[in-house]
Amino acid sequence: MKKRKTGAFSILAISTDSKLMGVAVASGSTSVGDRVPHARPGVGIIATQADTNLAYGIIGLKLLTNGLTPKEALDRLLMEDQERELRQVAIMDFQRRKAVFTGAKTLGFHGELVGENYVVIGNLLTGQEVINSMAKGFENFSGDLTQRLAMALKAGSERGGDKRGEKSAALIVVSAEKVEAEIKIGAHKKPIEELCRKLRIIGKK
Repeated sequence: MKKRKTGAFSILAISTDSKLMGVAVASGSTSVGDRVPHARPGVGIIATQADTNLAYGIIGLKLLTNGLTPKEALDRLLMEDQERELRQVAIMDFQRRKAVFTGAKTLGFHGELVGENYVVIGNLLTGQEVINSMAKGFENFSGDLTQRLAMALKAGSERGGDKRGEKSAALIVVSAEKVEAEIKIGAHKKPIEELCRKLRIIGKK
């Protein structure tokens, strides 16, 4: 399975009514949307980053579809991965169950934060304030789930974000039946602003 180092900060979240789930990510690498975020309608969402192994997203969703919990799926993936200490992974399902792993050899400054309706993970960051600000940004913004995910990225970037600066961003939101939103900013001087522009939330508070 293809691997690539991806310093990134991500948020996985579920709406308060449990009808929508989404994952959003920004990175100092290009085309982060092709590697980190994974989602399947009615099943769940995954972010796989740091020394990224796409199997955690692709196979992880299959395991969730087959009835495993996020923890069971993550445990199985880690058990089969001899380089697991290089990974950073978060998994959530529509039952609000969560599983998170940050390996001991994860790139640069790294952290994770688990809330009632979300998980925030990041590596190669400027500091813990990135993680904390993303959580607060998600909690405090009053828009829909898609907007709240984007604003969480914006809050994290404003507090330092990826220590290299951001070059790409992506967002996927799914319901029980379909993909409700999918935006990938492959390369941009201000990818999070571009993401917000596409969602028409620039200037909203």
